[in-house]
Amino acid sequence: MNCQAYIKDGLLYVDFNQASMIFGEMIYPLGDGAMQFSSFPYENLKIAFAYFRSELLANIENGGTEQELLETLKYYVKASYQINPYFNFYLDFYTTILLALRNRKSEILDMIPQLLHRFLLNISGDFDLDSIDYTDAAQATVTIAGLLIRDWQMRQAQLKEDYASITGNAEELAPFSPMQKLYILSKQEGRNYLSGEFKMMLKPNVSAMPQEYDLDKMKSALLESKADIVEMVEIKNLDDLLSFELYHTLKADLLIRQCKHCGEFFIVRGRIDTEYCDSVKYEETKPCSVIGATRSYWESKEGDDIYTEFQKAYKRNHSRQRVGKMTQLEFYEWSEEARRKRGECDKGKLPLEEFRLWLGNKR
Repeated sequence: MNCQAYIKDGLLYVDFNQASMIFGEMIYPLGDGAMQFSSFPYENLKIAFAYFRSELLANIENGGTEQELLETLKYYVKASYQINPYFNFYLDFYTTILLALRNRKSEILDMIPQLLHRFLLNISGDFDLDSIDYTDAAQATVTIAGLLIRDWQMRQAQLKEDYASITGNAEELAPFSPMQKLYILSKQEGRNYLSGEFKMMLKPNVSAMPQEYDLDKMKSALLESKADIVEMVEIKNLDDLLSFELYHTLKADLLIRQCKHCGEFFIVRGRIDTEYCDSVKYEETKPCSVIGATRSYWESKEGDDIYTEFQKAYKRNHSRQRVGKMTQLEFYEWSEEARRKRGECDKGKLPLEEFRLWLGNKR
């Protein structure tokens, strides 16, 4: 899937207008796309593939046309493409495979193994792509979806390993700068995703420009669109975009850190001592930055008698309010006064024993 990318004011612009199935432009802070890709739940990909597959099988069963299937799949792609730029490559590729399976012509089916070899990061020697029965669309779609999901997981594992190498203090890489580490990694086996070669050009950052070479029309279009001229690169595949984004992330001296709550990597923005990412993880309702900060706060209070007494009384009265033995207003008024007295106790204005007695705690 060919697209174009450029960087402006710390943002990465990825133009999918020339791509086969993705029609639009993604704009996000430089580095965020690659970081999110390394931790993005593969279940999202699995769900998307299941929708796509069901539409293919329904189209075949109902005698639909290839064009009807294409329009349906375009709808799903359009609804999903803003999730993550790397997600788009998988959506587009799986769609291409489904259309080839729908076509059912032998010369088209024979091309599928070659397409898979080009896309997949690594195919182990114990799996033979030619052994897949591509005439059986129902089974082939399941097998290929499994291969793509495995590829997603392998890429994530490799990315996390490389982020750890770039940000960590491993003895063999400790003397090197982050950019030097990236270069060293690119020379290791299996790191073909770090060896992108880019065709760079000066181009306006708008697509509505005259295609034919007419200098007067071009001047008028530039003035009318107020286009910026940017250093644009051609992106031929997922590896190209990943290589381009990682290189410029390090070139911009953006700090990569591992979240102390979820363990995923993120770009530090704002405070340099930030230790938690802003992502909301699966089955959690708050971002790591909130959960982690709260956990750190209470960990810092371990062994603090004042806060131990306060928490004991707070939990007791909160339970009373929940079962109706204390009104919500009464609980609110009590908690406000308890916090005030806790502050006085912190400052030494109120003895701990008096605070404990006021709270109603037993020794």
